[in-house]
Parts: sequence; structure tokens; C-alpha cells
Amino acid sequence: MIELIQETLMLLKLAIDWALIILVLGVVALVVLRWIILSVKPFGWASYYIRRATDPLIWPIAQMMPTSQNSAPLLLILGVLIGSFFFKWLTDDLVQSLLGLLYGLSAGLPLQIIGWLLYGAVAVLLVLIVARIVFSWLPFLRDGRLMWTLHRLTEPIMGPFRELIPSIGMLDLSPILLIFLLQFAQNAIVRIMGLRIMW
Repeated sequence: MIELIQETLMLLKLAIDWALIILVLGVVALVVLRWIILSVKPFGWASYYIRRATDPLIWPIAQMMPTSQNSAPLLLILGVLIGSFFFKWLTDDLVQSLLGLLYGLSAGLPLQIIGWLLYGAVAVLLVLIVARIVFSWLPFLRDGRLMWTLHRLTEPIMGPFRELIPSIGMLDLSPILLIFLLQFAQNAIVRIMGLRIMW
């Protein structure tokens, strides 16, 4: 039964990887096709359908751009790439944690179970913190619901570090230290608990 769950998790990871590749390539293809069609013939039937398909993706970004709305398609591609990166990072670490947890359950090793639960919790926290930092740089995401949720989830941990380490001008170095400490904690969990990496 556990082997079946492990195989299912590996297939799920593979399916997520391919879905992310298709998503990124699809968005890039749509944006490039939009650019080509609107450059050649902006008022034909092809441009009508391509705008109808891409405007719901591009228009919310273009509305938040203070000066030039022409960069909205590029920001869409950047947002999809960054979002896909974080989603893959999170799913890889979670699948790794679940596989390790299943190994600990099947072998009856309580330290493995606790270790993989801790590893997964630190991985989720690390991804949330890095996502908060990166998304705060994107003007069209800065004031949205996503940033509010990320802020609410990560501020209890980032707040004390911000109080300990003063900012240098406009640069806040506390998240960088927190990321290093969390990666150190993740590696320490793997070494101290003797966790086996599953792939």
C-alpha cells in the first residue's frame, strides 16, 4: 500500500512539473502571438480573438502600471515564471517530505517521521518568505490579496528578526538572515535526524 502511495506521489510530481512547463510555454506563446498579430494587423478577426484570450490576463496588470502599460505582457511572463518556480519548489519539498514520511511510517522509525514533518514545515515557511520578498518587488502584486496573505503568514517570524537587525537605508537585511537560518535548520534536520533523500 505504501509503495502505491509513493508511486502516486512521484507521478503527481511529474504531472505538476509537466503542467508548469505547459503553463509557462502557453503563456509565452500567447503573449508572443499577441505581439505579432497586433503588430501586423491590429483590427482583424485574429487580433479580436487573441485579445479576447489574453486581455483577462494582461489587463489587470496594465491597470496597475503607473506609466507605461506596454510592459504588462512582459510582467505577465515574469509573474508566471516566478510563480511557477515557487510552486515547483514548494511541491518538490512537500513531495520529498511526504515520501520521507511514508518511509518512516513503513519502517517504523519515529525519528524519520518527526524529521520529515519538521523538514516539510520549514520548507513551506521558506517558500512563503522568499515569495513575499520577490512579490513585494512586483508593482502589480504589491497591494493585492496575495501579498496580504503572505504578510500575515510570515510576519510573526519576520517581525522579531526585523527588530534585531536594523535596515540599511531602504534595504531590509532581516529576511536574508532568516532565509539562511531556515536553510541551515533544514540541513541540520536532514543531518541530525539522518533523513534519506528519496530522489
